[in-house]
Amino acid sequence: MYKKVKQYAQNIGLAVDERAGLAYGLINGYFVLIQQRPNTSAGHSVYLWAKPGNIQPVPATLDYLNQCSSRFEYLQSTSYNGAKITAEFQGLGFQWGKKYVPCLDGFLKEITGYCQNNGLMPCCESCGTEYGLNLYQVDGVSHMFCSGCYDKVSGQIQQNTARKKQQGSGNVIGGIIGALLGSLLGAAAWILIYQAGYISALGGLLMVICTMKGYELLGGRLNALGITVTCIISVAMLFVAEYLCLGLEIYKIYNENTRVLSVSIFDALEDVPLLLTDPEAAGAVFRDMAIGLVLMIVGAFSTVKQTYKSNTGSVRTRMVAPVTKGGQIL
Repeated sequence: MYKKVKQYAQNIGLAVDERAGLAYGLINGYFVLIQQRPNTSAGHSVYLWAKPGNIQPVPATLDYLNQCSSRFEYLQSTSYNGAKITAEFQGLGFQWGKKYVPCLDGFLKEITGYCQNNGLMPCCESCGTEYGLNLYQVDGVSHMFCSGCYDKVSGQIQQNTARKKQQGSGNVIGGIIGALLGSLLGAAAWILIYQAGYISALGGLLMVICTMKGYELLGGRLNALGITVTCIISVAMLFVAEYLCLGLEIYKIYNENTRVLSVSIFDALEDVPLLLTDPEAAGAVFRDMAIGLVLMIVGAFSTVKQTYKSNTGSVRTRMVAPVTKGGQIL
């Protein structure tokens, strides 16, 4: 967790789970959660679970949150579904490190004060009950549930996991053939982007997505083995696509500078190994390949992770902390 946010949370009495990037506890009598977004120190999600009480909030909660978005510099977006307030913060610019925590603190004090003044009540985000509430994480997403609603969610996850296991490994041979065919589309996308003068994470992402979709079309279920196969094929096809890109570059150079003898694309492809014997050219090619591979990993990591979870039923749940007991917030 970003050290300034961690220090702030500890100073106001919030509990800190540094490994999970969480800080939670009471502010103005309301349970709030600050959750750091993955892979960034400058991004946090703030959650507060509350439903309208016996009086009508003034202004309406959504209108109030919209007003907050215009007043707090690093507040990027807000939402409210009648039970859960979500606010997304993102540090921007050169001075964000100095002003970020005061901005976060100001919002937390305002939103909890608003809830207090308008009689909003802590509640389960699923059924709305005020009793037996606990803070949970389901697949890394924070929720406030009563025990009954959490049992339902947990039961559905277990059923989904069992169903995925019963489906078996699918048609692996068909999946490999489909992955190879899909990777051809990914390679075409990579070549088009390369011809435009770019090496991008988008090309790597498209390569992985096309390969996975091809596996699913002919192989059925994309299990852990299938994901491993598609990743290997994607990396291999990246090298093939780069080879073809080099062949196209040679082809263009030959035909631009040769007025009498026309060189075919196949001749150009045959000359790629000759090009790689030149240390300077080889260094440039290997540098492009390294960049392309890194960008592929960056662009496709989240997609591969989510695909694995959705196709294998691998979803982790845990209780983080109790929130209410006997109707009283802890």
